[in-house]
Amino acid sequence: MERATKTSWEVRCGRRPVSLETANTAREAVIEYLRSMGCSDSEMTSVAADALTWGGAVYRAVPLGND
Repeated sequence: MERATKTSWEVRCGRRPVSLETANTAREAVIEYLRSMGCSDSEMTSVAADALTWGGAVYRAVPLGND
């Protein structure tokens, strides 16, 4: 049985870093950040494997230290 390895992600709104999250995937990192901001799952819209929108803004996660 394989264990998922958690990664440190930088969540960005556009080019601006807004949070650091630890999660298995970029998508999970963005979801956790948005939930912490009070966003419900029904308010999130997926736009890519690593990006979601909420309130007209696009949030994306990248592995910490990558540009």
